Amino acid sequence: MSMESEIRMRFGGFWNSLILLLVIIVCLRFSSLELADENITSRVLCALHLFFGCVAAGVLLGILKIFLAFSNQTYTRAPASANFALGLKYGIVAGGLMIFIVGVLQLNNFLGVFQPVVNGLIAKLTAVFA
Repeated sequence: MSMESEIRMRFGGFWNSLILLLVIIVCLRFSSLELADENITSRVLCALHLFFGCVAAGVLLGILKIFLAFSNQTYTRAPASANFALGLKYGIVAGGLMIFIVGVLQLNNFLGVFQPVVNGLIAKLTAVFA
């Protein structure tokens, strides 16, 4: 398959679009809480910067996945476009998940009404491991 069809296959569809939308929402929420006293332009630029950071992590992971695929046998190896598209998807999701974790741990009221529940879970987890 071509790179265009691989990207369309990996990022198309309802669930994949929903995952990308959730990453964008997490970036917007993080920037709006972090820069609460700034204007809307700086908040949106920060959210774009965070999302493009996730995309850059995806590109790096996609390139790494291509290089790691060369160790497989030729008949079991996926094409480079498939490896890159899958690595790009995983990198964007991993970047969004990292921003989400930092937001939950560092920012007050990141999850809104669900923040007390998450704080209780984090307190119980730290009590188990401490």
